[in-house]
Amino acid sequence: MSDTLESEFLNSDYILLAVIPTFLAAIYFFTPDTLQQALAFDHTRFNGYTLLTAAYVHTSDSHLYNNLIGYALAATYTYALCLTIDELSWFRRTFLVHLLTLPILVNLTSYAIFATLYPGAEPVSRGFSGVVSGFVGFLLVSLSVFVRKRHSRKIGYATGLILLLVLMQLIDLRYSGGFRPVVTGLIILASHLVLLPYIRSGIEIPVREKRRKIGLSIAGVAVVGFILAYLTLKLFPEAGAIVEGRALTNVFGHAAGFLWGILVSIGVWIYCSYRPAG
Repeated sequence: MSDTLESEFLNSDYILLAVIPTFLAAIYFFTPDTLQQALAFDHTRFNGYTLLTAAYVHTSDSHLYNNLIGYALAATYTYALCLTIDELSWFRRTFLVHLLTLPILVNLTSYAIFATLYPGAEPVSRGFSGVVSGFVGFLLVSLSVFVRKRHSRKIGYATGLILLLVLMQLIDLRYSGGFRPVVTGLIILASHLVLLPYIRSGIEIPVREKRRKIGLSIAGVAVVGFILAYLTLKLFPEAGAIVEGRALTNVFGHAAGFLWGILVSIGVWIYCSYRPAG
């Protein structure tokens, strides 16, 4: 690919990344409240189109700004990782699939959870946070792929799973206020089971690689791990902050977005990796 063509693709990526916050802000600031209310997903009415449109309307300035910050961090770091390992085709496809499918998947999951656990509730869902959660899941998967391509499949797989378990522990700490023996024990056991096959078979130490490359990988994992932890704590606030005024933070939707984001990202990765040439 020529430098000019490559530069054009990168410029189009930057435009694509910038379109989303511009679009969200335009809807919030320049469309009538009545239209925004019609686009929200009311669980009691179940208008099918609102499963998608609800993700693109917001209730307040802070609601919009928090989602834009989360989106900017998750999408930017994911893009940087994909750029580093020459996986921009995967990023572009996953990015578009997230925008079109995650709102529907998250809202359907939230609907099922509320209908099962809180049948008398009448929530109205809106906001981009479920999609942001999906991008956080995408960031986790992209970090695993990053380590996989720079070092080995085993190390990449272990990195992704261990970080996922750490995030689960972080969420439990948020709501339990401490380390619960059952939850922490299960996470330690799961971590051990993840690493045990590699410990027994031996993980190949990349002795021939330059120390600088190994150091950069470790630094990358540390930085992205910190971003993942920060975004997780923002998406899963303290119990007392879940309800503020009449606004409810849908932590069920956030959890669904995160898990669906992981699954969708892996699915698109498999498609991009193994689809027939041409």
